[in-house]
Amino acid sequence: MKSMLHLGRLSLGFIVMGTMSIHAASPPMIRVAGYESDNVVQFDLVSGQWSELVRLPQGSQPRGVAVSGSGEVFLGLHGGGKNVVRLVPGDEGAKVQPVTQAVGRFGPGFMLPSGGSLWVAGDTDRVIHQIDPATGSINTPPQVKSKANLVGLAAHGSSLFVAEYFQRSILRYDTTASPMTSERFIDKSEHLERPIGMTIGHNGNLYIANGLRPTIVEYDVNTGAFVRVLADLGAAGQPGIHAVLYAPDVQRYYVATGSDVHEISPEGTLIASYNSPALKKAYGMAFAPAGLFPMPAQPPPAPPAVASAASPTVSTRPVVTLRMTPGRLQIAGAVGERYRVMATADFVTWTQIAVLKNTKGSIDFADPQAAGMQRRFYRLELLPAAQ
Repeated sequence: MKSMLHLGRLSLGFIVMGTMSIHAASPPMIRVAGYESDNVVQFDLVSGQWSELVRLPQGSQPRGVAVSGSGEVFLGLHGGGKNVVRLVPGDEGAKVQPVTQAVGRFGPGFMLPSGGSLWVAGDTDRVIHQIDPATGSINTPPQVKSKANLVGLAAHGSSLFVAEYFQRSILRYDTTASPMTSERFIDKSEHLERPIGMTIGHNGNLYIANGLRPTIVEYDVNTGAFVRVLADLGAAGQPGIHAVLYAPDVQRYYVATGSDVHEISPEGTLIASYNSPALKKAYGMAFAPAGLFPMPAQPPPAPPAVASAASPTVSTRPVVTLRMTPGRLQIAGAVGERYRVMATADFVTWTQIAVLKNTKGSIDFADPQAAGMQRRFYRLELLPAAQ
């Protein structure tokens, strides 16, 4: 039986889908840019807890996130100063420190560390830039201007892959050539629909996120030939995907879409989803050392829920679910909390199957109706405290 736990519109801290194996290694924190929430949210990929790393001025619209080898965290702003900024530890979370002046008309796209510099997609400039974070200087190597906006980046050896957002195409730059050369590596592929984020995957191939189609597609890194669709999140009601990262330590892909980050196996199985009510329109992502910006003891509290006579308002306070096996949920949360368990087969009709009270800090719940079902999706709702 294919079993999946779905977040729906509610903000659950950590959801595990399918059977989760235990790994000896675990990935570091993942930082996610909230394009519409003007912030960066970090997730602990072990506990599933989240925290808001930094809140930016309204209209900043962060897109790209990059972490240098020394652990420095950089953001590219589509709004605000349309520049690259650095996050530095402060007394209360992170603070923003400008690195560059404005980068083009619409700010930088995605960014990629390279030695002591940053490669930056120039968006409407239709070129790529090289930035020195120490001085803030912006160097634009001689290159042929692209036909479309450049946003996503991925590197493989001396090759720098750049996504042409409106062209269904991927460019390949030779960064060791002088002057730097480029070619249209993938040209107007039917499998690309507003390509944005890219990563080099478990087998060395290029994996691309589609911004208008909730798919991750694989291409041969040497020839540009289409290989397969790794994952299609359309069945789960997800919008287009903005970013994809591969974590070799645990052999997992992490995908940013909507307000969620999804964890996917190399076989394309959806394993887990991470969600925060503080995150809107998840965009760029980057792994970073956990010690640079430690997680708080508890996630920030959400505004109190207001109950109505028709239906109790669902709180956005995170609930942490530790594990799920087919038809079975293991939920961790605060003692005294009440949860409504909803189930569906089509994401249209949701049915309440249980109301649970957390009396010990964790609950092991078995769905009595799961046996024999081909598709079964779940949603947890945190209910107001009983009167």
